[in-house]
Amino acid sequence: MFGFGLSVLVLAVASIVAIPAMVRAGGEVAWGAIVLGQSIGAIGAVIVGYGWGLTGPARIAGSDATRRRAEFVESILVKLALLLPVCAITASIAFALAPSRPAYAAVGAIAATTSGLTAAWYFVGVARPYAMLILETLPRAGGTAVGVALMDIGHNVIAGPGCMFLGIVGGFLISSSWVFTTTNRDGAQRVPRPSLISVLKAQRHGIASNVGTTAYAAAPLMIVSVVVPATQPAFALADKVGTQINVALAPIATVLQGWVPRVTGPARAKRAEVALIASLGIAIVLFIGTALIAPTLTNWLGNSEISLSWTVMGLMAACTAAAFLDLVIQCAVLAPYNRLDVAVRALIVSSMIGLPLVAVGAKLFGTVGALSGVLAGLLICAGIEAIEYVRSIRPLGRDADHDPSDATRVELSLP
Repeated sequence: MFGFGLSVLVLAVASIVAIPAMVRAGGEVAWGAIVLGQSIGAIGAVIVGYGWGLTGPARIAGSDATRRRAEFVESILVKLALLLPVCAITASIAFALAPSRPAYAAVGAIAATTSGLTAAWYFVGVARPYAMLILETLPRAGGTAVGVALMDIGHNVIAGPGCMFLGIVGGFLISSSWVFTTTNRDGAQRVPRPSLISVLKAQRHGIASNVGTTAYAAAPLMIVSVVVPATQPAFALADKVGTQINVALAPIATVLQGWVPRVTGPARAKRAEVALIASLGIAIVLFIGTALIAPTLTNWLGNSEISLSWTVMGLMAACTAAAFLDLVIQCAVLAPYNRLDVAVRALIVSSMIGLPLVAVGAKLFGTVGALSGVLAGLLICAGIEAIEYVRSIRPLGRDADHDPSDATRVELSLP
């Protein structure tokens, strides 16, 4: 687990370091356009990934070399078939929504969409975290580092997302080469290749919920960009900081997600409660810690060009803590009981309430209003999930004669 967590941490640090470099190279407006594109591209990446992050690890873990290679080949065929049209769509949407520098937004969208090519799911399935770190994570982080270096010596800000794109493609090619080499070494045999249509149909489950979760995470920035363009850079900075902090903390949710379902009956219910209480405590510490480091962190990331008020920084810290709590509830409390339907319903309700609040709040109160709407949506989502757990899931888990069904490991997009 440490190895996979290290990959997450490396990519999170690389993304954070790139922020002040892009602000220095292009200014807050250009950076805001790129971040908007990246948010839209994140939705495209989920579509390009087409659910292999959700179903792939389990399939790979229980397969021989022949099946592993066949599964990987199928994923490549689908992803490459989807890549160009999805890039075109996300780039067009980013271009249309960007309040200024639309070309930068389009490039950011393309770079982010390309991350759907990731082979991380395969490395998880074969339990090779350090192979993933060397073959995929380091090329991606290296691309970002090269972009930062180029911008620091005077190149255009477009070098940032451009080099990120090259790093992603490089990691994909290196990882693919490793997969084919190792499966051939392990005696993989050629098998008939199914049609693209049949693979698309078989792999379609779970895409809608993942796309919905990612779209919900990206929606506030898109709304702010349209409703109050002038506040977009400040909102984008607050949103980006919170997102990257939660990306770095995602391994905690993953560890709890694996720990809770290792037992059944009352013992599982007890572990779920422990996970819930622990995550609440971590969320409180996260809120306090984020609030304390926010002034220094945002001043550095914004290159002293984007300033956030104390109220905005407090709301940013609260949103970060609420997003973490929501993720843990989904992964460690709902998933072990196969009740992710609760998370879907909570997402729908919170979207119907939270997103209009973001739009109205942004129009009336700028960044403060927009973040207040985001926080309201996150709290509504977590509240619905927690209430449903207490009302209907916990009583079943505490019944000694009831053996909950095996947990399903899921990949959830960070808000």
